[in-house]
Amino acid sequence: MGVENLSPYVVMRKRIAFLFLCVIAFLGVLIVRLAYVQLAQGERLADIAEDTHFRGVPVAPKRGNIEDRNGEILAMSVSTETVYAIPAEVRQSGRAAEIAQILSGLLEEPVDEILSRISKRTSIEYVKKRISPETAEQVRMMELPGIGATEDSQRYYPLGSLAAQVIGFAGIDNQGLEGIELSRDNELKGSPGSVLTEYGANGIAMPEAQKAYLAPKAGDTIRLTIDKNIQSFAERELTKIMTGQGENMSGFVPKNAAILVMDPNSGEMLASATAPTFDLNHFQDADVSVRRNVAIQNGYEPGSTFKIVTLAAALEEKKIAPGDGFFDPGFYSVLGIAVRCWKNGGHGPQTFTQVTENSCNPGFIEMGQRLGIDKFYAYLHNFGFGQKTGIEMSGEARGILANKQKATALDLATMSIGQTNNVTAIQLLTAVSAVANGGTLMKPQLVREITSPSGTVVTPFQKQEVRRVVSEEASRTARTMLESVVTNGTGRRAFLPGYRVAGKTGTAQKVENGAYMQNEYVASFVAFAPADQPKAAILVVIDGVPFYGGAVGGPVVQSVLLDTLKYLGVKQDLNAPLSPSKPLPGQNFAPLKEAAEVPLVAGMTLDQAYETLRQAGFQAQTEGEGAVVIDQIPYDGTKVEKGSTVLLYVGEPGESAAAPALGKWWEDEDEDVEAIRSLPGRIPISAGSLGRD
Repeated sequence: MGVENLSPYVVMRKRIAFLFLCVIAFLGVLIVRLAYVQLAQGERLADIAEDTHFRGVPVAPKRGNIEDRNGEILAMSVSTETVYAIPAEVRQSGRAAEIAQILSGLLEEPVDEILSRISKRTSIEYVKKRISPETAEQVRMMELPGIGATEDSQRYYPLGSLAAQVIGFAGIDNQGLEGIELSRDNELKGSPGSVLTEYGANGIAMPEAQKAYLAPKAGDTIRLTIDKNIQSFAERELTKIMTGQGENMSGFVPKNAAILVMDPNSGEMLASATAPTFDLNHFQDADVSVRRNVAIQNGYEPGSTFKIVTLAAALEEKKIAPGDGFFDPGFYSVLGIAVRCWKNGGHGPQTFTQVTENSCNPGFIEMGQRLGIDKFYAYLHNFGFGQKTGIEMSGEARGILANKQKATALDLATMSIGQTNNVTAIQLLTAVSAVANGGTLMKPQLVREITSPSGTVVTPFQKQEVRRVVSEEASRTARTMLESVVTNGTGRRAFLPGYRVAGKTGTAQKVENGAYMQNEYVASFVAFAPADQPKAAILVVIDGVPFYGGAVGGPVVQSVLLDTLKYLGVKQDLNAPLSPSKPLPGQNFAPLKEAAEVPLVAGMTLDQAYETLRQAGFQAQTEGEGAVVIDQIPYDGTKVEKGSTVLLYVGEPGESAAAPALGKWWEDEDEDVEAIRSLPGRIPISAGSLGRD
């Protein structure tokens, strides 16, 4: 009976004990979980809580500068202000319409647009960017609920259009859109800061809320390989060309033109100029076609400038020697088709050095035939044709090579003289630089170094050798033969007294609707100097002119190359000739004059500028209308030869006008056009694809 009385008591105690153990276990789990949350996740959850309670008004970082190789600023960021709204605060105030009306007057924006922005269901909304400090201060003083102003910046280009297609531009939110601004956006943009304020769950700032300021981090500085002064030499000549004032242009204005200058030993671009151009500070007003970098994104048939590659390959393979003989009857017959020489009746007996001087088509076709299709294509690929050079520009074209499997002996003949294949200007200059520097193909470079805001070099320049394409011996022989082109042959308009210049002219007929156009050419000239130890290689390409490369490209090369060599401190060679063997009509050569520093005349009246330049030993040429000089090329401080012409932009600040067309030209011997005309109806394999990637 006792056992029966105790049984319910024992059961109850067991139940209580079990419940107690369950409670302990539950509390244990809670304690473990609490410890995990507090210790393991405490920091992360605290950050989330702060992010919830603190909202930031972004503070834009200063975008890094873009500089030329000598540290001259080409692009910079200047301080500005942005008006923002906290829509939750605006709605709580009940004054949204009134606030929109007030801001409309201050910001000169439609009331409806402002009301729409400040009423959105977002945590923060920008009302207007890039306002003046005075307007921003007015906004702050009004203390409108939910409205404030914060620091911002905008891009400014001190030199306007200089190197526009290379530098590119940044948009209203300081994001890179084109050029170096785009390709180096990650390094340039920096890290934004913030002004943090404590908010409640309703999205309204708490009374006496805590505030914190997180400073933005400025972007890195990009230092280019471009030299501002050499760039200005090139753009000065492009301005003449595009206003019809270039020598022998007869007032004719081409579709576009480009001048590239490279250090052939390192691949560094010293200048990359394209025309027509545009003001980077007003890029939104420029047509997309004007912003195109035609030297990198457009392809063309190079004509006789390409013969340098044929020559170097033939020398490397020992298919020719400079003194070997060749007879030119006036044509070269391939598969029953006669490809004519530009000279009626041909050049007759000549050495291969004379073939090069005369740019004799049959002679270069003979070089190609001796190489054969396999060898010729191997050199095409080794020199980088049909592939991107890797230069730091978006949209680079590959060029177009004729299909090797379908190529015939006639295709080999036309390719040997620079027809059929499609190349870019940067490809051709890179290939010619390889011949000039001793035989090594270099990767063309635009960025010299990257530095942090503190000035520490983050990424230094390193030249990149792609491959060896010809031997030093073949390069040396080719340089000597190409020097003869300028001294004795078709390139005499690029002759510089006291300097050894090597080069080659080129004229290619253009293709339209599958047929060659009549009397519209791509005129070009490529050169390097000094011929024995090159310091600069230059290519001029003028698209859409009825003139030949030697006539319009030679004087441009002569002018830019002379100023560049003087600027780089390259001394005259006492053993170099002072005049070509056969000066062209109108050429008058005399020893070079001493270099002098260009004075500052920007800001002067036109009469004052003329007198200042005259006293310094310079001539002047004007562009625009007005009595005040608003800009000049070359810039002040640049050293160039006395007697050089300084281009003056005149008018009111921000205004310019085209100058009247001047100049004349004379017939030039040309080797390319006659070769094309001798192939009636023949269309290059690249026809219809010019300029496409």
